[in-house]
Amino acid sequence: MAPDCSLLPLAESSLSGPPAMKIPVATYRLQFTPSFGFSDAQSITPYLHALGVSDIYASPILQSRKGSTHGYDGVDPNRIDPELGGEADFEKLAEAMRSLDLGLIQDIVPNHMAFDRQNAMLMDVMENGPASEYRDFFDIDWEHPYQDIQGRVLAPFLGKFYGDCLESGELQLRYAEGGFTINYYDLQFPIRLESYPRVLTYNLSRLRRKLGRDHPEYVKLLGVLYMLKYVPAQQEGQGEPLQESNLQGRERYDQISFIKRMLWELWNGADEVHDYIEQNIQTFNGEARKSDSFDLLDELLGEQFFRLAYWKVGNEELNYRRFFTVNELICLRVEDEAVFQAVHEYTLSLVKAGKITGLRIDHIDGLYDPTAYLDRLRQEAPEIYLVVEKILETDEALPLNWPIQGTTGYDFMNQVNGLLCNQSSEEDLSETYRRFIGRQLDQAELIDKNNRFIVDKHLAGDIDNLARMLKQISGRYRYASDFTMFGLQEALEEILVLFPVYRTYINGDGARATDQ
Repeated sequence: MAPDCSLLPLAESSLSGPPAMKIPVATYRLQFTPSFGFSDAQSITPYLHALGVSDIYASPILQSRKGSTHGYDGVDPNRIDPELGGEADFEKLAEAMRSLDLGLIQDIVPNHMAFDRQNAMLMDVMENGPASEYRDFFDIDWEHPYQDIQGRVLAPFLGKFYGDCLESGELQLRYAEGGFTINYYDLQFPIRLESYPRVLTYNLSRLRRKLGRDHPEYVKLLGVLYMLKYVPAQQEGQGEPLQESNLQGRERYDQISFIKRMLWELWNGADEVHDYIEQNIQTFNGEARKSDSFDLLDELLGEQFFRLAYWKVGNEELNYRRFFTVNELICLRVEDEAVFQAVHEYTLSLVKAGKITGLRIDHIDGLYDPTAYLDRLRQEAPEIYLVVEKILETDEALPLNWPIQGTTGYDFMNQVNGLLCNQSSEEDLSETYRRFIGRQLDQAELIDKNNRFIVDKHLAGDIDNLARMLKQISGRYRYASDFTMFGLQEALEEILVLFPVYRTYINGDGARATDQ
């Protein structure tokens, strides 16, 4: 345990620097949910302390999707989840833990965020595309060769084919204070500002005849349309978080805000304009069993920075990196220092304040360069107790150059579970299983078959993306210039099926012997 600095002479204590790392003796896992928040945790801290628990190991506490029961679908990395009690209740919990000398090992999720309307950063990308200040926050291939997702983000969330969803009226154009959106049940995607004139000018002569050219409400709408024509587009150097000095980028956001505010005032204060826009929205949303009535909405969707698609498309064609095969979780580019700082700033402030004494990194293997990430995190928090979620094969060693205290113990728990298995029952159980399935099972064959199933059915899009990258590389060298896409895809599949570990850690510093 760390020494009690309160017992040291005042001068020595004041010069001792940051507190020493708090090494946990016994941890207790708490899963925070909307039905078990910070106040509930506070009520059991005396009990946990009496049990001999030294540290609470907590599930993610930053804001996640509303109603989330796990917290790994974050939407705001710089805010405590209000459904867990918010910052006020977290402060009370932190104070109660401090009084009992309980540490907090906090689970953080640097790899991904929710692909959801509550994710304001991602929705900014959906609305502004290349002009978004968060354009490079997410791992998106904007230059994908497939034309329908070139310069757009695939959104594979539809329950059936796009055309069926469109003509059944499941895709709905709507308007609210935040602007025009395309809604699909609970999903909501913002329409790019450059598309607003499609809706606002449709049959504009109807409104002009009704109000007259000089009517104040009509003139104000024309003013909105005029400003929409001159919204600043992407400027050179954008695609990085905006700084105050980036006046061109800020001008775009200021003008968008002004246009939306004027339009909202018209919607609420000008009945004739309100009815005109509402009728246009109904027209764009089409009529059931009239295929051509959905042409307007189809054309509108065709110019957005997202492409709605059947959810299974994500397995075969994909231009963003997701968490495993979960379409609803889009990955972050934390290898970019600006992105790292943006998504870790609040957590690191809690570390520096002593409210978090340890960090557990979720899915470290999902990061582009785990070693560089951990080095940067250790530099920001030199005294933090740091562990990673890492699945190790039985003969695989943890990289020795990682500045961490260890893993969360999957390998250890595997060994513990082995102790609970009665090996003398293996023959009886195997015979029972053989009789049940009616044949002798070859374990190596089963593993190979299922590996190929995952690669072929769930990772086809990833294989395609990797093969394209290899094709670009091979074309530069005489010995590889004749490699075809088909051949590269086949080779990649064979490598993945037989790959002995989860991943390598090759980076700009080279490759370890084990990586080779």
